[in-house]
Amino acid sequence: MESKTTVIIGAVVLFLAGFFIGQLTGGGLRKGGAATQVVMADGKTLDVRLNEMDEELSSVKKNMDELMTKVRGGGQRPQPAQQINLDLSDRAPLGKADAKVTIVEFSDFQCPYCQRMANNLGDIAKQYPDDVKIYFKNRPLNSIHQFAQGAAEAAEAARQQGKFWPMYDLLFKNRNALDAASLEKYAQEAGLNMSKYKESLSSGAAKTFVDKDSAEADKLAINSTPTVFINGTYVANPSPEAVKAQIDEVLKKK
Repeated sequence: MESKTTVIIGAVVLFLAGFFIGQLTGGGLRKGGAATQVVMADGKTLDVRLNEMDEELSSVKKNMDELMTKVRGGGQRPQPAQQINLDLSDRAPLGKADAKVTIVEFSDFQCPYCQRMANNLGDIAKQYPDDVKIYFKNRPLNSIHQFAQGAAEAAEAARQQGKFWPMYDLLFKNRNALDAASLEKYAQEAGLNMSKYKESLSSGAAKTFVDKDSAEADKLAINSTPTVFINGTYVANPSPEAVKAQIDEVLKKK
């Protein structure tokens, strides 16, 4: 999964690594028995210092995740088995409207893990044609994906013409080419009215829909993609096997 904190955490890791290397070079070697131990400048052995470094990095990541959530004004990140009420208005699912199982995915068209999840969900939709319906919600990770927002807006412009899922397929199929010219090409391939498509983008109508999804994701502290819910229940590790198991569990109770 990809997170908006990836770049920040990477920078912190590099800083801490430089600090500990500096500590290492100020130390020396201590022989104890057959083994030779590296001693830091403060008298601690290397293995002790590495354990402390691991704990500090874990603490930094936790603090950064909490900080990013506070900055966005979000709440507590969904927990496994937690029930969440999601806004599914103004959108048509992939699958039958009366299907017993509802899958909701927060996703980013430029994210490689989301592309894989899209393929997995496509297979699941084929395996459960009468029992599963799938909803897509936008969560473009704009800080690390340059073209994610534009792709999301293109998809929403297609939704306004009832062509969301054909556009969805084209965007994920061509995840590595999501510049404006390519998006216009995919819109034509999806059979969109190009005048209406361009008007939706220029007027901000498509952006409004994307921003609405992003605001909901902020409120739920969803900072990584893909994030999946089944009948409102958060799926912590949405592997194909885990998703199928939860679908089967829901169907047993129906």
